[in-house]
Amino acid sequence: MRHLLAFAPLAFLLLSATPLHAQESRRSGFPGDLPILELTTSTRAHALGGAFWPGNGHALFHHPALIPSQGFEVTVGSRAGQPHEGDGRGESRERHSRRDYDRDDILYAALSTSTNWMGGSLAVGMSVFDYGLTEYVGAVGYSRDVKFGIEVGAVAKVVGQSAGGVSGRTGAVDLGLSRAMGRYTAALTVQNLGPDLELAGRHRDLPLRVVLGAGTRSRMPVGPLDIGGAVQIAREGSGDVVPGGGIEIAYWPIQRRVFIARIGAVRVVDGDGLPLTFGAGFEGDRIRLDYGYGNRDPVTGPHRFGVAIR
Repeated sequence: MRHLLAFAPLAFLLLSATPLHAQESRRSGFPGDLPILELTTSTRAHALGGAFWPGNGHALFHHPALIPSQGFEVTVGSRAGQPHEGDGRGESRERHSRRDYDRDDILYAALSTSTNWMGGSLAVGMSVFDYGLTEYVGAVGYSRDVKFGIEVGAVAKVVGQSAGGVSGRTGAVDLGLSRAMGRYTAALTVQNLGPDLELAGRHRDLPLRVVLGAGTRSRMPVGPLDIGGAVQIAREGSGDVVPGGGIEIAYWPIQRRVFIARIGAVRVVDGDGLPLTFGAGFEGDRIRLDYGYGNRDPVTGPHRFGVAIR
């Protein structure tokens, strides 16, 4: 525990600081430029107020130090676009969540897979976000136990954006550490460390995110039910501090046939959206089907669907 607490001052400083590029973006009226880097990839986390459950397959996109030893996960979200009132890039808006889009459909999809490799866990994945602009992230990550039960992880990724036949890309790195403490696991992650992306003469800032989270490693029996949960506090690229979390309740009338309900809450910034999130899931022998609802940010719409294979 004392080893994890040693990182508390660093977490506090990172969470309380507003990066220079975010301050400049606000002064210029230019919004966060790469929303794909701020979306909740995991369907399960989407239903739990954005908080990531330790050991999920999409840890590659959330906490590199929590990459599981094996697994495969797919997430899909979509919505109908809003009427076009601008240039589709949001230059006149404060935040990407308030943009007007120039397409009738918006799609977000992500997949990741992981396996054991050289004493640790190796993961690869890709996500695509199409909302008039097209953005993508290709990532490879690795985590392993170093000492005192502390896991460290790193993710290298390529971030791209294209519009009107013009494209640009850049590289970025995520770094994290985690520690198991009995039935719980805590993790600290810094995301999107890298140079700006340049597209058509404009520089797109990578949103520096810092996330401190914790969750139960597995659900705990409470009478006929199994209950677990996750919480987190995130400093977003805009400088906003956003806490969130939730619980999930499982009931299994038949062995290895588990029905799951989830409910969570997350801070709503500028009154945009709803603070409550919820979802459901089903676990079989080696497969889990997930649904998540969260309307804090209407970029991709409230609904998210996922399939995970262990």
